[in-house]
Amino acid sequence: MRRAVTFIVLLCAVSAFGDRVADWRRDQASIETLLQQKRYAEARKASIKLTNHMLDRMAADDDAGKLFARTIALRAAAEDGLGNVDDTNWYRQVAKALDPQVALPAMTTPLPAPMAIVLPMEVTEKPGLRHRRDPERPGSVNGDATAVVRVVIDADGVVRQPSIVTSQLAAASYAALEALKQWQFRPAKKDGKAVATPFDLTIAIH
Repeated sequence: MRRAVTFIVLLCAVSAFGDRVADWRRDQASIETLLQQKRYAEARKASIKLTNHMLDRMAADDDAGKLFARTIALRAAAEDGLGNVDDTNWYRQVAKALDPQVALPAMTTPLPAPMAIVLPMEVTEKPGLRHRRDPERPGSVNGDATAVVRVVIDADGVVRQPSIVTSQLAAASYAALEALKQWQFRPAKKDGKAVATPFDLTIAIH
């Protein structure tokens, strides 16, 4: 009897998640329509709302992660339509970090020009943290989680080019990157000159 009850509970949970995914796909289609109609502010608002909803409710599987990455790509397209260059590039790169195969919508913002990067072993002074913000734990992350992320700290101390080294969950990865987006650094230096350099960080989600 207990096994039967457990099976029914699991079946209901799977069915509920399937319904949720269908809702998310419909929401994405609505955002795509807003983008086609050039209603970029509305598309941005809707993409942020959907992102937050997914962060709290998505399952820890590849399909959910791919669907989530698509939502972030739609956010990038909305930022592109609004002329927000830095946010366009950030969310475009975050979407690719979450799912390298994600299909990006058409955007007019050009990809960032390649930076002259100095490798960490070549700098004479490492980047220093000026300001940090702790990540918020998404509702879909049970307990603590960590994400190891790689970014480039540019010559102005701004965080660029986010990527995921290792992470347990897409939600944890996104929470880490969203917090890291607001971190501020003293740039690395080589022979007294500020330079851009890659930097790996382990971000804890509590």
